[in-house]
Amino acid sequence: MKQTTGFDHVTLCVENLEAAEFLFAKILGFEVIWSARDVGSHTSSMDTVVVQRGTAKIALMQGRDKAGKSQINEFIERYGQGVQHVAFEVEDIDAVCREWEAHGVKFSGPVKEGRDGFGPLKQRFTYPLFPNTGLFIELTQRQHGEEAARTFVRSTVESLYKDIERDQASGVQKTIIDYDSSSMLRQKQKKPLKKAS
Repeated sequence: MKQTTGFDHVTLCVENLEAAEFLFAKILGFEVIWSARDVGSHTSSMDTVVVQRGTAKIALMQGRDKAGKSQINEFIERYGQGVQHVAFEVEDIDAVCREWEAHGVKFSGPVKEGRDGFGPLKQRFTYPLFPNTGLFIELTQRQHGEEAARTFVRSTVESLYKDIERDQASGVQKTIIDYDSSSMLRQKQKKPLKKAS
């Protein structure tokens, strides 16, 4: 994937957003660059705070149960507090999506588009990397010509949240690729790499 420019952010699911924000902003020296409350739907939602120090951005998320359980709270129940997804910044999200899809990568929904106060933002989530884990990848495109988004956009975050909520409600358990496909089975049959000495 030659168009990856680096890591954009890491997202953590937390039980106490206020405490997590205090930890990062008051103790670890991060600056709050964006926040939103009640992002989601009438079924469930989340509160989020994004902090940054240098080029390192961390999104902190706490679930809100409503008619149903928030996907954030479900993640914490199944896997504990911690990393839900990592986001790679790419130069051309559409090209990377086409490349990955040609290799069988599955995404939880289409590319989401929005605009912060600085420029356009495009984002897309994959399904989880491995069976029985919650960790997935986000692709993010911030640079569009001379404009570059620096923060986040409520509408895209909400739309990404709803994609996961939809699958949660339907009980869909997918992974980023089909591990039972013939190409994956052939890969499993190859000899393992030698351990470094």
